[in-house]
Amino acid sequence: MAEFLLELFSEEIPARMQARAAEDLARLLGETLAPLAPQNVRTFYGVRRVTYVADISAGTPASTISERGPRANAPEQALAGFLKKHNADRADLREEDGYFVLEKTVAAVTAQDLIAREMPALLRRFPWPKSMRWGGAGSFTWVRPLRRVLCLLDGAVVPFTLEEMPRLSVGAETEGHRFHAPGPVTVTGFEDYQTKLRMRHVVLDVAERKRIIAEGIAKLAAEKKLTVVDDPGLLDEVAGLVEWPVPLLGKIDDAFMDLPPEVMQVSMRVNQRYFALRNADGSAAPYFAFAANIAARDGGVEIAEGNGRVLRARFADARH
Repeated sequence: MAEFLLELFSEEIPARMQARAAEDLARLLGETLAPLAPQNVRTFYGVRRVTYVADISAGTPASTISERGPRANAPEQALAGFLKKHNADRADLREEDGYFVLEKTVAAVTAQDLIAREMPALLRRFPWPKSMRWGGAGSFTWVRPLRRVLCLLDGAVVPFTLEEMPRLSVGAETEGHRFHAPGPVTVTGFEDYQTKLRMRHVVLDVAERKRIIAEGIAKLAAEKKLTVVDDPGLLDEVAGLVEWPVPLLGKIDDAFMDLPPEVMQVSMRVNQRYFALRNADGSAAPYFAFAANIAARDGGVEIAEGNGRVLRARFADARH
């Protein structure tokens, strides 16, 4: 078996679309690579990437197709559809007992050739809920500008060209955190890929990002004898907004603590993606929790203060 690694790297993907994109990528590649019997399939997703890794066969052996088709007197359209389904010519048919019978030898195909042949069509039919055109991409659309494709088979690049985007980079490079480690880095396989991303401030696995956020804000809240309002949906969304989650607490201005707790929570959640905190008696705490996407040199003090200023404006709107 050979390791196949694919990463589709773009500008920021909306958090609500990421998990579905990983599912769609697995489904499409499952169909495309079916002749290569994919095993140990894993997918990952985040702010700027959707990744697929699996073990696949090195190729498909030569084979012979023998299948009965339409009746000999069937309409021409039925025969044309049968030939198209099998990518066959009329010369591959013979008549037997009033039916057309297809007999065709299918040549062996290497995994590299199959992937290179099928990837352009897969990218074109990728089902984003919303997509866009940009630059000189012509008819090609993607959720946000597609910047590069990492496509490796046992460490070797599987090159292919997308006609609509002749300058699209297809190779062995990915990119780290936009601010902490900008620029491309070459990888040789999945383990190297995951390691180099972490070195460049990217936590690849969404489950790990969620754990870092949940445990981090819970610990910060506990230090002030507070609890975090449980909100799985918000946690899912925030994990899709950060590559390198840094849990932080911010202070709520005392002037807004007379607002109903439910109003405060909705405003924080919907407008800012902040987590609400509660005192031991269940009342609203004068703090909020959130996850930054950078590890600031001051420990996040300025980031928390800035978020606090934004929240004051939101609460002022809520009061109004």
